[in-house]
Amino acid sequence: MTTMNAQRFPMNADTREEAADYFRARATQMLADGAELVTMTPLVHGIEEWGLRCTFARDGETYQSVYVYKSHRGRRHLTEHAQRDRTPFVTVDACNMAKWFVAHNIEYKLAGQHTTLPEYQAIEAHYGDRRAKRSGVFLMNHIDEGLAVLRSMNAGTRAERAFCLHPLFQLDDDLSKSYWKLWEISDNPRVLMLAMEYRNIANAYLSRRDIASASEIALSPLDEVNMMLRADKIQNYKDFIVHHRETHPRAAELDRYFSLWLVRLGISYEEFASWRKKLTVT
Repeated sequence: MTTMNAQRFPMNADTREEAADYFRARATQMLADGAELVTMTPLVHGIEEWGLRCTFARDGETYQSVYVYKSHRGRRHLTEHAQRDRTPFVTVDACNMAKWFVAHNIEYKLAGQHTTLPEYQAIEAHYGDRRAKRSGVFLMNHIDEGLAVLRSMNAGTRAERAFCLHPLFQLDDDLSKSYWKLWEISDNPRVLMLAMEYRNIANAYLSRRDIASASEIALSPLDEVNMMLRADKIQNYKDFIVHHRETHPRAAELDRYFSLWLVRLGISYEEFASWRKKLTVT
């Protein structure tokens, strides 16, 4: 059950449903680490439910993360749980839990290091907690899921950083605004060049353009940009099928548009179907 929290990461959740939404958002963010959300289990002390325990699988290992509900904080619930359950924890920098784990001699793994990149933080600040109008999903999901695809392709850090930036450069209005704060967005000229080349290719073949065949689509001479395009189209097509295929007034046209891109980018439908499953966090 998704409760449509206003916040992508509600830090003061006080119900199981709100905490579950928090974990789904974190799981989406951690897709780039190859982590998969496995279970979510309520934690109870006596008759009171005080938190939610989530397990993640990565590289054959199991990790846990615990959300303590706001009204139950300061009661040592997490400390006592960690003493009983020795499963290693997983956390991200934004949670500020690393020092606590060290102080309590609790094994943990730090994930989501890509979230500390200036380009990721720039798009995160730009999108904030905004959601797509039609689907209601957080706009940051496009970045998080696209990064997972790029990481699996070994596209490299430059491509990942440029992919974070592409929404800041793709539309004319966003490009105009971003131009005046480039020094805040990225410190790498090659990353900026990749983002601009992505804009060049992607904007030449927007969904309202009539494309006769896949061979008509001109790709970039830069492999990193073409990998960014693969990540973008896989993620966008996944969202289209999940949220729009049955209701969008241009559904047939958009379906053909994405299919042509898959062909041009050398992505089989079987490969796409596999990614559709991997990127769907439930």
